[in-house]
Amino acid sequence: MRCGSLTKLAYYSTVQHKVAKVRSFDHSAKEAEGDPLYEISVQEEITARLHFIKFENAYIETCLDFIKDHLVNTETKVIKATAFVYAKHADSEFRFQNTHPDIFPYLLINIGSGVSIVKVEAEDKFERIGGSSIGGGTFWGLGALLTKTKRFDELLQLASKGQHTNVDMLVKDIYGGAYGSLGLTGDLIASSFGKSATTDKEFSKEDMAKSLLHMISNDIGQLACLYAKLHNLTRVYFGGFFIRGHPVTMHTITYSINFFTKGEVQALFLRHEGYLGAIGAFLKGAEEDNPNQYSWGENYAGSSGLMSVSPELNPVQRARSGTFDMLEMDRLERQLVNLPLLQDPTSYIPDTVELTEDALAREYWLYCFEEALDGVVKRAIASQKDQPVAVERAEKFRQKYRHKLQTLRHQPFAYGSLTVRSLLDTREHCLNEFNFPDPYSKIKQKENDMALKYYLKVVKSVEELSWEQRQFTLAKGLLAGNVFDWGAKAVSDVLESDPEFGFEQAKQQLQERPWLVDAYNQWIERLKGPPHKCALFFVDNSGIDIILGVFPFIRELLIRGTEVVLASNSGPALNDVTNSELQILTERIAAMDPVIHTALKEDRLALVQNGSSSPCLDLSRLDKVLATVVRERGTDLVIIEGMGRAIHTNYYAMLSCESLKLAVIKNSWLAERLGGKIFSVVFKYEVPSKAQG
Repeated sequence: MRCGSLTKLAYYSTVQHKVAKVRSFDHSAKEAEGDPLYEISVQEEITARLHFIKFENAYIETCLDFIKDHLVNTETKVIKATAFVYAKHADSEFRFQNTHPDIFPYLLINIGSGVSIVKVEAEDKFERIGGSSIGGGTFWGLGALLTKTKRFDELLQLASKGQHTNVDMLVKDIYGGAYGSLGLTGDLIASSFGKSATTDKEFSKEDMAKSLLHMISNDIGQLACLYAKLHNLTRVYFGGFFIRGHPVTMHTITYSINFFTKGEVQALFLRHEGYLGAIGAFLKGAEEDNPNQYSWGENYAGSSGLMSVSPELNPVQRARSGTFDMLEMDRLERQLVNLPLLQDPTSYIPDTVELTEDALAREYWLYCFEEALDGVVKRAIASQKDQPVAVERAEKFRQKYRHKLQTLRHQPFAYGSLTVRSLLDTREHCLNEFNFPDPYSKIKQKENDMALKYYLKVVKSVEELSWEQRQFTLAKGLLAGNVFDWGAKAVSDVLESDPEFGFEQAKQQLQERPWLVDAYNQWIERLKGPPHKCALFFVDNSGIDIILGVFPFIRELLIRGTEVVLASNSGPALNDVTNSELQILTERIAAMDPVIHTALKEDRLALVQNGSSSPCLDLSRLDKVLATVVRERGTDLVIIEGMGRAIHTNYYAMLSCESLKLAVIKNSWLAERLGGKIFSVVFKYEVPSKAQG
């Protein structure tokens, strides 16, 4: 599809990539000492991917080369033909918004050659309620006549350097200052291009382009406001090639909306606005394929970022983005939905800190991820020792991820919201791109085998304690198990240098009570009351964490009469336990422990995948099967474990039932920021206010 100065490609492809699989050995046969619990294999898997690509027509040769390399003689099919607020002088110019279920109704203003205004009331209920012939094509056409500049982006560049006040007539030019009785400031535009009729001089291209941009943007802004007020809407989304992620355009439209509505209507922009029509066309065509069976997620490894705020900040990157822009979305073979126990899904934000708004935290975490890169590369190579090309692929991974980190230093907003979660997810996506589906698979296998040998000993020692001592030992064991996180450099350094570091040593490392966040007393009082009906436990790491920490803890809940649902990752991330691994581990533990065996047999212990392949947790994107299980079992307790799931995400998540958020802070900088030291403990027990009353 060719649009003005841009050529846009939208196509669907199938992507072949490697996935790590685990399969249980037959332990009914003879079991030699040292035999692993399960075998690991790497298999080929085919997934669906959507590609959206933009080229400037000036680089049409690049476009043709891309088509030849990617679309000719392949099995790809050409398909049927994240939002943010922009504030020019804020600390964070791009403020990204979460898309909530109550997004409807809203106004969608698509600014292409002209302007289309669509009122959207639901996914399948929308209508075009108006429009205008004065749009992007008007700016381009008049701009070309005024400046002799034929390229759209060059016009925007001229406008960014111009002073519209040299061309426009202002209120103060007419009245000598502000017109207070009418509420008009002196700097307000009274007449676009007004000075050109009364001043006998040449105007610069830059000034004329800026005046024209203001005129078109203000006109669109006022039109949007009138329609928003007419239909009583407070959210207006802007898209179309006129926006192009350009700061001058977005600032002018935002100013116009704020001015005409006195701040009552919010102007929102789309990170990948140029693909809005293409995505809509695809979804329309996909209706025959039952799209409700799956979800889509952005592949950060393949998507390019937003351009720099100003041309001077990073001109090389801006030029490259202008030439070539890509969005990739992978199809997830499951439907993702909200956790039914979110108190208010519309206000839920997974991430604890938005790094685009916290310069100190951003600088630290970007440094932290870059410093950890050598270790990740080493681990990736070690996971595929038998493959000579692994070193070369690992080096390509290093270059790609480092480039992403460097881009984010200059442009924190480049890929939307910037959080610890997005940095972790981008790293996982880059590892997958270079066929490292599970770099920690062998470490997980070894640690699972080792921890299983101590399971009965831990359970027996706990059973000998009094009730109060037992509850505290189980809680402390859960926290000690959470120390074993290869994603934390302070821990991985210890585990690399001291293979004997184990469960008891981890307990000794823990902070003594009172903990950094300590609601243990409230928790123990609750345990003296009636048992919970069902506990949902979002688990974290393999090995000691899941086997010696989590299982003894949930064993006690099962004995109390509480059903338990263990939610684990659908795919690998760091040394987090996956659902397929957990199935094998649970089967093995059940063979040793009658309590677990009976709970499985009676369906009081269920293992369900959470729909994620991330070390963090987004409670608004969970596997639909898990959400159904949670609802059907009447879940009244949610336990979230680990730094990624309970600190970097969900620390402030409000649930409609009781919750436990547990973690050991394994990062010195983060611990100090929270007012503690490394290995400080967070034991956060929360009861919703209605339950308290």
